Amino acid sequence: MIRPVLPPDIMQTNELTQLQSGYLKITRITWAIVVMLIAVGPTILISAIIDFGWLYRILTYVLTWLLFFILMWWYTKHWFRVYGYALQPTGLRIHRGLFWQQQHLVPRNRVQHIDITTGPLERRFGLSQLVVHTAGTRNASVTLPGLKHDDAVALRKALINTAQMDDTV
Repeated sequence: MIRPVLPPDIMQTNELTQLQSGYLKITRITWAIVVMLIAVGPTILISAIIDFGWLYRILTYVLTWLLFFILMWWYTKHWFRVYGYALQPTGLRIHRGLFWQQQHLVPRNRVQHIDITTGPLERRFGLSQLVVHTAGTRNASVTLPGLKHDDAVALRKALINTAQMDDTV
């Protein structure tokens, strides 16, 4: 089987810049709320199968929530470790995914415009999201969350300045 020869910097993940630790906190807060809603389903199912009092139903809910919360805590910890980005001469490279890993490379000459968005939790932690819109229809925008606001502005400036110089339209 013939394998394509890739430049050595394409598949190296050790040069990536990791997201800010505040983004891990935001992710865990969000997942804790989602887990509270998810734990309702198994609690209702167990209560329908086994008829017991309210105290045991509340205990079942708390134990179910705790189980899902521990799983979520473990997953987000490892997911956060592999999420990173690098600004390369060819463009912006984003690597993410724990089980299904994805690498996105946004070529500089395909960048149309770049937005910086900030939600309420992100503002609390001083973070922003960089949204890079590219030419094309499929995956025409790539979001990079968990950046300090100043880093997002600097990254946007670096991508816009070089994209204008390398315009090949």
